[in-house]
Amino acid sequence: MSRFKLLAAGCWLLSGAAAAAQPLTEQEALARMRVEHPRVEALRLAVRESEAEARLRTVRANPTVGYTREDTGFTADDFLLVSQELPLWGRRRLQRELADRQIAGAQAGADAALLAVETSLRLAFTDLLIAQERLAAFETGVRELQALVAVLRTREEFGEGSRFDRLRVEREVADAEADLAVARIGRRLAQAHLAAFIGPGADPETLSAAGRLADHRVLPDVSAPLEQRADYRSLTVDEERWTTERRVAEQRRLPDVTLTGGIKRADSFGAGDTGYALAAAVSVPLFSRGQAQVARAEAGKARVEAERRALAVRIASDVDAAHVAATRYRRVADQYRADSVERAADLVTIAVTAYEEGEYGILELLDAYRVTLRAQLRLLDLSAAARRAAIDLGRAVGGETAP
Repeated sequence: MSRFKLLAAGCWLLSGAAAAAQPLTEQEALARMRVEHPRVEALRLAVRESEAEARLRTVRANPTVGYTREDTGFTADDFLLVSQELPLWGRRRLQRELADRQIAGAQAGADAALLAVETSLRLAFTDLLIAQERLAAFETGVRELQALVAVLRTREEFGEGSRFDRLRVEREVADAEADLAVARIGRRLAQAHLAAFIGPGADPETLSAAGRLADHRVLPDVSAPLEQRADYRSLTVDEERWTTERRVAEQRRLPDVTLTGGIKRADSFGAGDTGYALAAAVSVPLFSRGQAQVARAEAGKARVEAERRALAVRIASDVDAAHVAATRYRRVADQYRADSVERAADLVTIAVTAYEEGEYGILELLDAYRVTLRAQLRLLDLSAAARRAAIDLGRAVGGETAP
């Protein structure tokens, strides 16, 4: 199957009694899901089931073997006959063509379902990246505030600092530690969400997302989304299948031919002789000429064609919206990083120097810490929006996308 590629799973290391995993890239997570997840296995088996069912239509009809005895008292005739329906009018060729259409449609449907699962995994991977980077930002903030508390305590012991300043910073540390605890919960939830996509036995606590949330890999090509979308391809194949169904139905106007042949044994007044018997039977398409089947095929084809046109309009709209969102979110995130985050990093240095020289109070210093942290978190939100938009663009064009 085109999208069910068996890729190598990520390498896992055990340290002591607790399992610790090296960071998992997005592609490694996808590879493990394709190999291990029951949902992917179910899609693969569904295609095999559809293929086996479609091939049933191409199997030749079994011959019929019959024995007949006719006895009038003076004469007796025994017949051993074999009957076989003849595959005329190219019907087997049409049945094979119809089976191929059904298999291709099942494959396209499975590809579309797999893409949806892969998109969900990518979003779950993005959530874990966000949770990890938020946690890192809060950990850095707590460490910086705790270091500031230690300095203020030392100054207070030597009579050079204010008790109010120390208490105010300790109050800020308590809030920051609460935010840190919430961030740890968020990471644990994101780990559990991602583990659900990888497969049975995946320990959420060992999962770690590799890479950075901000990523500037090339966005997917949007020039020919219809050819890449598996659901659109499925409707195209389905439309072709109904065309073939109509041709099969039209052949019902032609007669079926059954050929019968075998051995005849005749006994008359004690004398017997052996010969052969031949017969041909032709059905007469008098009452059923495939009219209902033709009407059904025409209605099915018209319905699928309408669905395909509607999907083409929606795909064009989705691709355009997703491309605009992905490019603009990236632009906004890059601009914010240059205008706010890089400048906010200087605020703490300036505020610390001004505080030590008595130009700023403790509130101004804490405000510099908060502004810097808020800028980092805001950048994470913008980077996450850009990454999700790129993933959505990949789903819209129907291919694997690197966000």
